Amino acid sequence: MKSETFRKQALSLIVFFVAIAAVFALTRLRSDPAGKQAQTILTLLLSSSDAVEPAADDSYTASEPGLVQVDDGGFAAFYQAQFGDCMTQQCLEKLLANRLPTRIASLSGQPAGLTLQKRSGADHCYDFSADQQAADGTTTASVTGTITMVKEDGAWKASDLTLNLK
Repeated sequence: MKSETFRKQALSLIVFFVAIAAVFALTRLRSDPAGKQAQTILTLLLSSSDAVEPAADDSYTASEPGLVQVDDGGFAAFYQAQFGDCMTQQCLEKLLANRLPTRIASLSGQPAGLTLQKRSGADHCYDFSADQQAADGTTTASVTGTITMVKEDGAWKASDLTLNLK
């Protein structure tokens, strides 16, 4: 009788530990490191609107009286320093070519309500949306777009990014 009670307790313990292991396995499957990194990048990018303006000021040089020439060096240096570890070089170059820093500089405030949704049928591509809010809580802009992530040198990096302002 003691051995039967012992077996039931042992079986209960085994079932308990198997259930705990299953919960941990499911939690790991649900975690999405690419999505988490995408959210971090977007938060950093959309929060950088205040820092972009000095980089923009550094990129304008007067070449002749009355003419202003734009040198992307200020933008490139700023974005390389801020995002070089979390975006591919091609993504950074595309951001500069599409004049994304100018659009980000036009945003005032900080991102609020950032949502990220994995695009169906696309590996590591996410649709996102966020509102930019001023310090007083008013919405200054709405932002939507997509971000595509790739694993490069063991880290998740943005490889493509689109940004639409409303």
